[in-house]
Amino acid sequence: MKKRRIIICIAFVLIVAVVLGRMGYAYYGTAPELSPYTCSQHKDDTLRILFIGDSWAYMHQRHDAELAAMLSAKSSRPVSVCSYGICGITSKGFYESLFQDDSLRSLLSHGADYAIVSIGINDSYQKRGATHYALHTIYILRFLIANNIHPILLEIPDYDIVYAYEHQTFSRKGLRQLSMLLTGSQIDCREAYRQALRAQLYQNQLLNKVRLLSLESWDYDLYLSDRMHLNEKGYATLDSMIAKSSFINF
Repeated sequence: MKKRRIIICIAFVLIVAVVLGRMGYAYYGTAPELSPYTCSQHKDDTLRILFIGDSWAYMHQRHDAELAAMLSAKSSRPVSVCSYGICGITSKGFYESLFQDDSLRSLLSHGADYAIVSIGINDSYQKRGATHYALHTIYILRFLIANNIHPILLEIPDYDIVYAYEHQTFSRKGLRQLSMLLTGSQIDCREAYRQALRAQLYQNQLLNKVRLLSLESWDYDLYLSDRMHLNEKGYATLDSMIAKSSFINF
């Protein structure tokens, strides 16, 4: 009887190990880089700008007209701004969405001159790992560059990452602790993730092809009460920074 219990316990441990291993690979494993499909090049003189990525892009939809107006004031060409974001998406998830999300593919199929990319907040929030974030972000950027879409990448902003961690449920905190153990992340991993991306940009010789928009040292009065998502003032500030930058050629 005792021997049988030991065998059952060993079998249970092995099953748990296999399940956790598969879950870990799905959660932390890297996606393969796929050959980019070809997006159409638009033929008119409209300056087409996409704002794509995570919830920051999703919530920017109602501000598209304001940013277009800011940019139109500096351009002799018509300007179009279109946002598409997926709430909670990570860099890996968004890269996969470039190939699997029909709405995103349809948007890209119309062609664009620039893409403002918001990605990385959820990677740092979920502690996916600096290398994991940097690698998949490079995939996204290379996809855009291959289609002659100039990327403007929002660096991981100074959202209140400690506040976000402390206001999670007990079970999610446990998952974050596991993630930190497996990926070597700290609770405040924002700068480590930024540095990892900059290193990858250098190694992949993309520094001259990607514009980085730094959102460090932002006051929390630009955020909603969760200190993670922008409020109206935050989006007005962000759009003003984009419009005043020299990143877009008119």
